[in-house]
Amino acid sequence: MTRIPVLIDTDVDIDDWMAILFLSMHPNVDLRGITTTGAGASHLTPGTRNALNLLQLTGKPDVPVAKGTSAPLRYSNVFPQSIRGPIDAVYNVPLPTNPNQPVADTAVEFLRKTLEAADEPMHILAIGGGTNLGTLLHEHPEVAPKIGRIVMMGGAVYVPGNIAVVDPDYTNQVAEWNFFLDPLGGQYLFDSGVPTTLVPLDASDHVPLNLPFYDRLQQRHTTPQAAFIYQVRTADIPFVQSGTFFFWDPLAAATLVDPTVTSGKTLKLRVVQELDEEADHSAQLVEDPSGAPIDVMLDANADAFYDLFLDTINS
Repeated sequence: MTRIPVLIDTDVDIDDWMAILFLSMHPNVDLRGITTTGAGASHLTPGTRNALNLLQLTGKPDVPVAKGTSAPLRYSNVFPQSIRGPIDAVYNVPLPTNPNQPVADTAVEFLRKTLEAADEPMHILAIGGGTNLGTLLHEHPEVAPKIGRIVMMGGAVYVPGNIAVVDPDYTNQVAEWNFFLDPLGGQYLFDSGVPTTLVPLDASDHVPLNLPFYDRLQQRHTTPQAAFIYQVRTADIPFVQSGTFFFWDPLAAATLVDPTVTSGKTLKLRVVQELDEEADHSAQLVEDPSGAPIDVMLDANADAFYDLFLDTINS
């Protein structure tokens, strides 16, 4: 089988770690590079270092990593420091040190050059919001034909958002974090015309990372990568127990390699840009006849995903 050339754009959050390890271990994936953003869960410098070290853990230390931006294109929404600190520190779970440094190019320049040089269309897993990719496609639309498909985790279409679940200081009840952190970057991505599969909360809500899955992981973590995932799940066991933890980014990664794990339909969407702090609907995804046609996954086969994920990280 022909391996899929893949780039990952990530904010290097706790679920991103699982997605990165999953794709780097999947036999049908040819991982060509990772770009990072500090406009999400991790700060830019520690997040980039953690991405490099995850590649060391998975035996692919020479996959290039490029640093992106620390600021979104619009607004200044941020995760609370109570989350960002532990994410930066990888919950104090040790990772092997990658001797390599990030590449000299910025994330946008790395993506542009990599896509221009590619001899076949590349797939991109977008699990860090829209800042890097939105900037790339807005400033360099000529690279769009070199992208076979973007698979993005983000948004909430027919289900409630998850902003206040994480930080009740925000009034927004309709957005999901990847779009909330940069609604303009997300709209730029939609406007690009690149074929896009969106894996929103509608789908990931069907795939909880809960105690029954944790028990399965406890019984089966036979590789260093699976052992790391088990250790960070254990270090953050209150989140697992909370009932609010789902396989957000890993579900998108699984959809990239096996589209049958999710299902949905094509919708024309736009990203709400307007901010009203008393009734904030910014970053809401709304159907619009003039919006971009997006393949939106609304359901997921949890059993198929669990099996695929465990099989891959223990392979």
